[in-house]
Amino acid sequence: MPHSRGLLRAALLALALLALPAAAADGDKTRIKGLVTAVNGDTITVKDGDNVEQTVTVSADTVFKKTKGLTGAIHEKVGQGALIPGLPVTVEAVPAGSGFAASEVSFKSEDFRVAQQVQAGLAPTAARMDDFGKYEALATAEVLFDSGSAAISAAGKADLDALAAKARETADYQVVLQGFTDSTGDAAANQRLSERRANAVANYLQQQAGLGPGRVRAGDGMGVAPDAGDGSNAGARKVVVKLVVDKGVQAGKAK
Repeated sequence: MPHSRGLLRAALLALALLALPAAAADGDKTRIKGLVTAVNGDTITVKDGDNVEQTVTVSADTVFKKTKGLTGAIHEKVGQGALIPGLPVTVEAVPAGSGFAASEVSFKSEDFRVAQQVQAGLAPTAARMDDFGKYEALATAEVLFDSGSAAISAAGKADLDALAAKARETADYQVVLQGFTDSTGDAAANQRLSERRANAVANYLQQQAGLGPGRVRAGDGMGVAPDAGDGSNAGARKVVVKLVVDKGVQAGKAK
């Protein structure tokens, strides 16, 4: 019996060692958020938040999701053909050669409709097409949060109320927002917290400040803020909110 138990322990140890490379490879996973600028067969080009074009390869194993609602919890699987230029996407991928191999590509239902309209040629002129998606910010608010919290302070609510009041006076506005954290803590936890903060602000604007759901874009969780620096930074624990108008839409309006 002692000899059998020893053999069993040795076998379990060998299996654990074999599993280590897989665990290490899993750490290479990355998330790319940006705009599809080109589709060429199984290769798509995504311009990320740093304005850098990333080459992403999709395959038969890639999952494509179209999400609905503020949190994106509701989704439906779609085909690769849904990927079109002008579509904002979130890509879960691993490095592959000089680019990335995608395991999942998701996008918002609302963004897909807009990209379809652009592709269908509903914009009246080439100039309008060039301007589509180039937003002009009319007002900006930064809502700050306590460490580890997604609760909006009284000062934050006052700033959001002021931005909402300006929005109601603006034709064809959109409100876009991004949540951030400081650099302390686990990266995955920071990602979730940044999403919670963005969603909290989006919910407040709709439920308390009276803005329509169609006008408030679902919040993006961006993880650690680019200006976070090292450690705790109160200025990095924020949601950046912008009241914007599409210059292409504005230019196409009758005077």
